[in-house]
Amino acid sequence: MEPETNILLAFLESMNATRWGLLGIGLVGLELVTGTTYILWPAVAALVLAIAAFFLPIGWELQFILFFALSAVLLVVGHIYLRPMMKSGEPADLNDPGRTMLGRRVVAFSDFDNGDGRVTVGDTQWKASTDATADPKVGDKLIITAIAGTTLIVEPALKA
Repeated sequence: MEPETNILLAFLESMNATRWGLLGIGLVGLELVTGTTYILWPAVAALVLAIAAFFLPIGWELQFILFFALSAVLLVVGHIYLRPMMKSGEPADLNDPGRTMLGRRVVAFSDFDNGDGRVTVGDTQWKASTDATADPKVGDKLIITAIAGTTLIVEPALKA
């Protein structure tokens, strides 16, 4: 009788640069589908190991130790440093379209009276108010600084 071969052990012993590269590419593809960045780091580790296995004669045991160690290090570093950078910045304006108007230059459509008037934003007129000491006149350039309900809070634009 022939001794029984362990299929898993035979697969592990046959790991070479090509298989590591295919594993890395497959994990990158899976990362593209999920977008979590958690699969990205083992993919990078597999691709690095593919290059290392191509140039260095290392056994399968060391290959797997390097793969798991590199994956763990990259996961921790990516979670601590990269994910916060990806989530930082201004929140999306998708559910707050008024936010996109902040800082926008507009033109006074009517003379302001006691700080209240109307401005033109694109092709639409909006109610506006200002705290400026002098009420803006028709055609004055203004900047939107805030939004209170449906009223735009504006300030005179500085002349450059």
